[in-house]
Amino acid sequence: MAKNILVLEGKAAWAKVFEPDTKFNPNGDYSINLQMTEADAAPMCEKLEALIQETFKKAVKEKPPLKNSLTTQDVMSVVYDRDTGDPTGNVEFKFKLKAKVQKRDGSWYEQEPVVLDAKKTPLTGDTLIGNGSKVKVAFEPIPYVMQSTKKVGVSLRLKAVQVIDLVEYGNSASSVFDEEDGFIAPSANAETSSTTEVFADAADF
Repeated sequence: MAKNILVLEGKAAWAKVFEPDTKFNPNGDYSINLQMTEADAAPMCEKLEALIQETFKKAVKEKPPLKNSLTTQDVMSVVYDRDTGDPTGNVEFKFKLKAKVQKRDGSWYEQEPVVLDAKKTPLTGDTLIGNGSKVKVAFEPIPYVMQSTKKVGVSLRLKAVQVIDLVEYGNSASSVFDEEDGFIAPSANAETSSTTEVFADAADF
């Protein structure tokens, strides 16, 4: 597994990991937001901000005049209470993966994130991830220098999601039942992807 794959745990928000969203990108984007306390987010923020500073210094070294025009982009955003508008004490990271990517030769390829349950069994779109679900997100940090905005930042490329504690999306009739010992649905995909190993040995922050 690549060393630059990181893992972060928190509460899911607005998960779109089974069907890509085409509202802003006709080719589709998979995405998920992850919320947690500022204290829990601090180690990852420190790591990502160090990557941004490294990218900033490299850009300025190559073009010294940029030192006075470049600014850095925050790696996360503050979560505010919808009713009061006050900070909740939580922060949010945003992860995204393009569903279709065009290569330099003009050809296209498709990609999607791996989605697993707590036992690393692949999940399908039959299990929608509601807000507040406890999840782990595996991602690749991609530093960038945006010339148009003069921003230096890091995008968080979604690779995989592991659902630890599911909060069902919407109102489901299945909620009237209690969990019982018995039948457990088999894996929808018998093939094992190397990405499923990410939650066993990736750097955890």
